[in-house]
Amino acid sequence: MPVHDPTDLQNLEEALWTLVAGGALPGQRRTLLSRLLCSPEFHAICLEWRSGPAAAHALEEPGRWSATSQERFVRVAYECLLGRPADDSGLAHYVAALGSGETRTGVLRSLVLSEEFEQRYRGLPRDVQLCELANPAKWDNEEWVDLLRSLGLSDDKLSMHRKPYEFAQLLFGCRRLGALRADSTIVSVGAGHELVLYWLANHARRVIGTDLYEGVWRHMQGREGNPDVMRRPEAYAPFPYRQAHLIFMQMDGRHLAFRDGSFDIAYSLSSIEHFGGMREAVATVREMARVLKPGGVLALATEYVIQGPSHDETFQPAEFAALIDQPGLELVEPIDTQVYRRYAHSAVDLYKNPFQTPHMVVRFNDTVFTTVMAFLRRT
Repeated sequence: MPVHDPTDLQNLEEALWTLVAGGALPGQRRTLLSRLLCSPEFHAICLEWRSGPAAAHALEEPGRWSATSQERFVRVAYECLLGRPADDSGLAHYVAALGSGETRTGVLRSLVLSEEFEQRYRGLPRDVQLCELANPAKWDNEEWVDLLRSLGLSDDKLSMHRKPYEFAQLLFGCRRLGALRADSTIVSVGAGHELVLYWLANHARRVIGTDLYEGVWRHMQGREGNPDVMRRPEAYAPFPYRQAHLIFMQMDGRHLAFRDGSFDIAYSLSSIEHFGGMREAVATVREMARVLKPGGVLALATEYVIQGPSHDETFQPAEFAALIDQPGLELVEPIDTQVYRRYAHSAVDLYKNPFQTPHMVVRFNDTVFTTVMAFLRRT
């Protein structure tokens, strides 16, 4: 069940106020508004505003915005929240209310609590964040769930698992960023024979899966590192796929044997933490960036510690921040690391119950961690 911190809600109320009253251009406003209204935090704001009197939610309105005319404020509020120009009667009503002492925050609250906004809000997709910790809210986004189903995976919330999340989030993010197209070229690092490779082969021009295909992974973890996949990829296909569009190659992710600027997408899903430590992980990220075309997308999923000490093959928050802070790369958006402040959760003990679901937060002894998903562009 969602949980929240009142301080976070106040910050989001201020963000909403800033969006409406601030100086963002119309195009920027649409982008910011879409992210805000589709966020689980905004949903929490709606619940808060419905549960108490307006006075309980009044904010101090910054002086630099007080110069915005009352009429302009109301017009922009209508455009942002109701998606239409203000009608004459509504405009007159709220301008008069402001003239009589109503706060601008109170006007925003009134519009959010209106039946018209509620009808519009119900039609919005839920949770469109790309850079985040593995997020249960994605199972409430129909666009995202449709991708999950297209992979042949269950949409049952009781069976939530980080690995299906990574697959669907990869596709969701690359589509939203415009990188996943019929003519896209894609390289996967530490690929094994993951089913998402076969899905991509049906939707992109060329997909190359790279891995060492040696060591313990040849015999463990579903034999994901079985070198036989290079000889008989069709034997591992979970569904029919365009065989000419997918090849597997034995290759070290720290030394990719491709020319600079070869791919539209380079990705790695929960593999880089097994490459031998921070130095090797950094080398891999830099190699993935090198082989991307300018404007290309690097998608990275790995293990992110949310509580407790370091553990082999996980990254503390500061370590992950350093890992992705590489020349020529920039995050497409800030990473939402607060997901599990909004949800009650119980970490699955990977030593005792590795197959327990939901499987979104896990632990090794006192180290509690989950998947972090980040999308970066090659500048």
